[in-house]
Amino acid sequence: MEMVSTVKMKKMQNRLALSRPYAEKVDEIISHLSSGGVDTNLDLLRNRDNPRKSIIVIVAGNRGLCGGFNTGIAEMALDKKDELLKAGREEVLLYAFGKKAYNYLKFLKEPVYKWDANPEDKISFSYASDLGLELVDMFERHEVDEVFFAYTQVKSAASHKPVIKPLLPIVKDKSAESSGGGPVGDYIFDPEPEEILSNLIPLYIRVKIFNFFLETGFSEQFARRVSMKNANDAAAEMVRSLTVFYNRVRQAKITNEIAEIVGGAAALD
Repeated sequence: MEMVSTVKMKKMQNRLALSRPYAEKVDEIISHLSSGGVDTNLDLLRNRDNPRKSIIVIVAGNRGLCGGFNTGIAEMALDKKDELLKAGREEVLLYAFGKKAYNYLKFLKEPVYKWDANPEDKISFSYASDLGLELVDMFERHEVDEVFFAYTQVKSAASHKPVIKPLLPIVKDKSAESSGGGPVGDYIFDPEPEEILSNLIPLYIRVKIFNFFLETGFSEQFARRVSMKNANDAAAEMVRSLTVFYNRVRQAKITNEIAEIVGGAAALD
């Protein structure tokens, strides 16, 4: 299982490395446009007054043997749910991806709005697009006022951390502003900025969701690889300890038998 996880981890790492530059550039464009003095009436870019209903999408794994990877994500989502309810939300929905997250919530008797198995290394951009369209549709029809994603963020090859990030509405990225506090730059738009953003935002959402799944998939395989390596090391140490114990018992038995033979021979003399 350690070898299988290593192969899958490499596969997810390659896909993540290929998609990240594209995702970062789309993120940068959206941040610059939304922070660059562009005035639009797009609902996806506006925070709603007194949000009443939120949804948290949980991205976890389908299988165990990866330490506390799955429960860590689910528990973080539940903490966020409690936080939102205390802040005045009337309802917080849980949308789970991954059998382990769903089973954990079911065990705790937490209501789940919807769930599906995580595609893991089979994740496709079309799958992320369909999920993005579903969430945007719920947001635009005012079925929810906020959309959050609970997933595992990859900070480096060996550093992964469960986080919760807002997806909708799209908030301005402060890092996209200059140190003087003004917009990054002035833009000349053709066509109108609202039309440009209305085409870019759906792409932005799909790319973000796709990367959420890729990062979680890579982190899951990494966690399973580490867990299986620890299990192998523990098994090897157990075999070594049992072998030493067996040899000691065997040697003690042989020594005892020799002592009995010598004692018997001495008695005959």
